[in-house]
Amino acid sequence: MARTPTRLGLATRPRFAVSAPRSGWVLAALLFACGARPSSENIAIWKTTEKGPERLHDALADHGVAPKLRAEAAVALVDIGRADEVDTILAAAPADDRAEITKFLEPAYEVAMKSQDPSPEKSLEYRDALFSLRGVAPADDQKRIDAALLPELEAELKAGKLRQGRHSLDKMLTAIGADSGAMLVRVLETPDVPFEQASELLAKVGDEATRERGAAALVARAPKIQADPRYKQHPDLFYRSLGRIGGPTAVKYLEAQVSRAKENEDQAVLATRALTERRDPAVLPFALKIASDSRADKAVRDEMFGVVEGIGGLEAEKGLLAIISSDKEEIVRYRAFESVLTARKADGIVPGLEAFPASATYKKLDVDDLLVKLIEKLGAPARPALTQALGSRVPLARMTAVMALGQVGKAADAPALEKLAGDSSSVKGFPAGDTIGKEATEAAEAVKKKS
Repeated sequence: MARTPTRLGLATRPRFAVSAPRSGWVLAALLFACGARPSSENIAIWKTTEKGPERLHDALADHGVAPKLRAEAAVALVDIGRADEVDTILAAAPADDRAEITKFLEPAYEVAMKSQDPSPEKSLEYRDALFSLRGVAPADDQKRIDAALLPELEAELKAGKLRQGRHSLDKMLTAIGADSGAMLVRVLETPDVPFEQASELLAKVGDEATRERGAAALVARAPKIQADPRYKQHPDLFYRSLGRIGGPTAVKYLEAQVSRAKENEDQAVLATRALTERRDPAVLPFALKIASDSRADKAVRDEMFGVVEGIGGLEAEKGLLAIISSDKEEIVRYRAFESVLTARKADGIVPGLEAFPASATYKKLDVDDLLVKLIEKLGAPARPALTQALGSRVPLARMTAVMALGQVGKAADAPALEKLAGDSSSVKGFPAGDTIGKEATEAAEAVKKKS
């Protein structure tokens, strides 16, 4: 009789043993495929995995991924310290892609920047990322980005805690343009808030009209600032800030402080130094007036030569030569010569030397210390001017040129020096027998030894 299969026999057939591994492999493949597909959940996971950054990069760069997810991938990359990578991908993306991504990315960056949860460093990274996005965003989005960035920067300035990140503040505010200048002026107009950083930035990025408004705001705050214990110890901060902003209002205020030197010399000196900050040619007439005034405060007068030489130019040289030729104090004449060289370099050597009064007496040691050594600092570029001075009709100019060439000259200068070997002229006040010819002969021998 045939055997009837039992239920137990059917249950032990191998069909289930064969199919189980196949279904497990399919399930694993499906799970892997889902894990590799960009989604909000996967993007959050990828931030924590070894290969996650690569997948985030691919998701952001893939035109086929939805713009919202690409924006989420960008935020994730910034969050793990790969903001530069985001900048590179977005810069290379088509304009239409960038515009679509920006719709989602700009508000995401803004929320992250303002969030209280990230560390201060994280919020700074998102601020920089938002500015980077501005560089590739459409014009309308740029305006929204500016509207998000400026209040953050303004709040930091008013707190005196402005932070520098990947992008310099100068670069950010320059790119934003007129609105940034208006923001900086608002900071300067606000009583009892720090002004140094806003002043420095306004001096760099503000146009003439905006800087003038900033200077007026700072001048209006001057009495309160100068009475503030925070600045009483460092009064130079106010003057330097005002000098950097510059413009008519600042110049007028600073010149008024200089003119009151008898009342407060320290303030006058600080105001004078502030006038050097922008090297404004409009300051030159006032600077020359003080520098040439024998009755002016000595400390202020000395500082004012720095103002003149900082402005420079032919008008500055003309005024300095007048001081050399007419001032009764020899130390002032030497100071003016120093300013001529600072302002005009080698071009100032001959006119400067020839401006010294012929009737004055000169000590050789002073000529060496206060003329020759200053010329030596110019180095090789001084040689052509010194060679020209060898032919000057003024003995002091010839003597100084000989002495200076003996220090900075080369063998090629020896023939020009030897031509003066028979020059029996001397300089009034020099040791007897110390003629230009004698000095020239010694200098020629010295330079022959140089290559």
